Parts: sequence; structure tokens; C-alpha cells
Amino acid sequence: MLLLSLFWLLLGLVIGALGLAARLRLASWGRRGWLMLLGVGALAALLGGWLGTLLYSRLFGTPAALWFAIFIILLAWMMDRLRQRAAS
Repeated sequence: MLLLSLFWLLLGLVIGALGLAARLRLASWGRRGWLMLLGVGALAALLGGWLGTLLYSRLFGTPAALWFAIFIILLAWMMDRLRQRAAS
């Protein structure tokens, strides 16, 4: 499980990097937002992988980690957009 956990962390970092490339970094996070987005992606993938493993099996832990990380990053981006729209 240690190897899977490290793989899920790496997968989350890749998802966070893709989010940075797509400019999904939240403006409210400031200058260190790029680092926070990578961290959120890694932690979300780790949590999603563990939850997927507990609920389904080890076989489906990695797809759960992938989709959970994508969902969390997009959810944070959508909440920031709604907050900006409400403020203007």
C-alpha cells in the first residue's frame, strides 16, 4: 500500500500541474497559489485513493484517486469563480 500511496501522490501532483497549465489557480491564494494547487491535488488523490481502496478494492483505488483529485480541483475553481461573480 505504500507504493500505491506514493503513486497516488504523484498522480495528484500531475493533476495539480495540469490544473496550473489550464490556469485553474485560485486568485485568492496569492503568490504561493501554484504550490497550494499542487498540494491540494496530491492530498485529494491520496484521500481518493484510500477511499476508493476501502470502498471498492485495490484494483479501483487508482481510478478513484484520479477522479477525486480532478473533482476537488474543479470544485475549488468553481467556488472561486462564483465568489468573484457574486462580488462584482
